Amino acid sequence: MHSRDQVQLAALLATHAPVQIRAMKQISSKGLEQYWINSKARLDRWGRLLKEHSEVIKEAGAHRLNGHWDAIRPVLEEILISDVLTRVWTSLCIAFDRIHQSESAEATVRSVFIGHLEARNRALNLMVYGRGLDADLAVKLNRLRRRTERWTDMLLGYVAIATDVKNMGFDNDRVQEFTRDIREQARDGSHSAGWPLLLSSALDAFRTSTIDVPAHPHLNQQITSAIMACFGPELFDSTGVIRPLWELRISNYADDTQTMVEELLSLESPGEEVPIHLGPQGPTPRF
Repeated sequence: MHSRDQVQLAALLATHAPVQIRAMKQISSKGLEQYWINSKARLDRWGRLLKEHSEVIKEAGAHRLNGHWDAIRPVLEEILISDVLTRVWTSLCIAFDRIHQSESAEATVRSVFIGHLEARNRALNLMVYGRGLDADLAVKLNRLRRRTERWTDMLLGYVAIATDVKNMGFDNDRVQEFTRDIREQARDGSHSAGWPLLLSSALDAFRTSTIDVPAHPHLNQQITSAIMACFGPELFDSTGVIRPLWELRISNYADDTQTMVEELLSLESPGEEVPIHLGPQGPTPRF
């Protein structure tokens, strides 16, 4: 899975999850655990690759610098783009804990968020001070940075209608401006009609501004499915989109079904046999 595909999930969560989290009793501990594990693995790989690149370009000959920057470009793009989902998801988890007066999610997602902030700062520092970055690539990466920041603030504008998102965006004034616009759309009834356009725009915006080679497709996929595991199918049924992502959630978290069956069996009387057969888990879809 390419990190730009995660913006699709970020858009879905920002526009629909703020309502659902009020009705949810809990966020899946399994989903949060897998989110933390896979996010930390990706953060560790980012750190190692950025460090290696920083050391290599210090000693590399001038004729080899472009090649080294081309090699690290997928990582730089992934750090910038995946920040959109990280910030939206973190905001929603914080909102859930505050609404339900619990401590089930915030500590986990904040840990990942802080790690992502550090990785982003290292990536930007490398883009500014790294030796031999081609001017054309520098412009493209900077445009991508500005695009991710604007999309993040816009999506947080949806979340801000339901909860406080202060300090989660890049420009608090811009977040509030988006929030006012979204409220106006809701009053005139154009909010729901604009959802398909928003989704399409999210996909197109990042498809045209990034290369097609993902840095960590498997980890991106695992992080996405972990977040989706924290919600029930009603969130995705209500939109009628992102079916492939929902199928991914089912495939990767088949063990959730096993746990649920075991809980149901524990409620049956000791002498009653319940014939239940769980088929083998199918192959994980690949993006």
